[in-house]
Parts: sequence; structure tokens; C-alpha cells
Amino acid sequence: MLDPQHMTLQDAANTLEVSPTVLRRWLDAFGEFLSVADGDPDEDPALSEADVSLLADIKTALDDGRSFEQVRHTLRQRATEDDAAPQVISSAGEETAIAPISYFADIIDELHKGQLSVLNSQAANRELMGVLIQDNFNLKEENQRLRERMLDVERRLSQIQRDEISRRESLRQEIELKLSEIRMQVMRNPVTVLQERTGCLGSLFGGQSEVKTVNLGGETSAAPPPRPPRPPGPPE
Repeated sequence: MLDPQHMTLQDAANTLEVSPTVLRRWLDAFGEFLSVADGDPDEDPALSEADVSLLADIKTALDDGRSFEQVRHTLRQRATEDDAAPQVISSAGEETAIAPISYFADIIDELHKGQLSVLNSQAANRELMGVLIQDNFNLKEENQRLRERMLDVERRLSQIQRDEISRRESLRQEIELKLSEIRMQVMRNPVTVLQERTGCLGSLFGGQSEVKTVNLGGETSAAPPPRPPRPPGPPE
């Protein structure tokens, strides 16, 4: 008959909310820390309250992401430091030793510290991710501002080029208009140019000179030369 202080494999599985298959795997992996280590392998083990409590701590550690080897290492370390052994029950149900309560308290504390370490690491990762996201957002805003400034500079350059072309065209038209006015004035008022081929003495003694009328519009006409002055005669 089973001791009322012990639980069957099925009852322990229901208490831990796992399947009997999973519970058997835990018993095989962590049997050295349980009272069922010396039990009959052909019979369903009888689990004490201490065994179920320890299995609950192991379940918490595994749910936090720890491996079987990490949990075993923690249990061995605690067993070495406290120099305590878990509770052992013979096949006849006789209790030979009782594990100290501090042993399980230390295990729970160690698991709790590990969980806090994981949570702190996750918080640090989230904070770093937030910083990276904010930096990326700031870079996008700066890139957008630079793009807008470049577009504004391009628009200004295009406007300057258009203004320069317009100014040159206006200046060209103004110059052509001035030249056209000058041509019209020249055509209406030809210029007379007197060209002398001889010096002053030649003009005095009958030298000839040529007079040309120059039309800047493109025509040139020769005017008859003026008569030379008559030389003085002998005195009467």
C-alpha cells in the first residue's frame, strides 16, 4: 500500500501538469537528486512531496530556457556547497534521510536569479533595439531634409539659368534694335567726306581735290571737285 505522503507517477504528472512520459524522462535525467533513484525500475516510482517540489523547480528552470545539463550543474553545485543529500526512500517505503529545507530554498533562489538575469538581458536587448530604431528614424529624417535641400538648390539653379538666358536674349534684341536705328539714321543723312590728294601749295597753284559722299547704308558717290583759285595776275 502506498504511503499517503507519497504520490504515484500519474498523480505527480497531474500535479506538475505534464504527461507521464515527460515526467519519466525527468526522472531519468535527474534521478540522482530524487528519492526514486534507488527504487525498483520495473515498478512505478513513489514520489515524495520533496521529489514533487524539486521536479516543480526543475520544470520552472526548463520553461525558462535552461538545458538539462545546466539544471544538473546547478543542482550538483548546490549539493556540494550545502553538503546535503536529497531525501531517500527505500523500496519498502522507509525514510532514511530528510533533505534540509534550505537546500530547496537555495535551488529556488538560484533559479530565480537565473530568471532575473534572462529578464534583464531581454530588457537590455529591447532598450538597445529601441535606440537602433530611433537612430534609424533620425537618419531617415536627416536624409529627407538633405533631399529637400538638394531639390531646392536644383530649382534655384534652373531659375538662374532661365533668367540668364532671358537676360541675354533681351540684351541681344536691344542691341539689334539700336543697330537698326543707326542704319536708318545713316540712310536718311549721308556723310560728305573731302579727300585731298595734294598739299596746301598744290591747292594754291591749281591742285585738284576729290570730294566723296559716303552713305553708310552702302552707297558712295563722288562730287565734282571745287575749282582751284585763280593765280594772281600782273599788276596793272
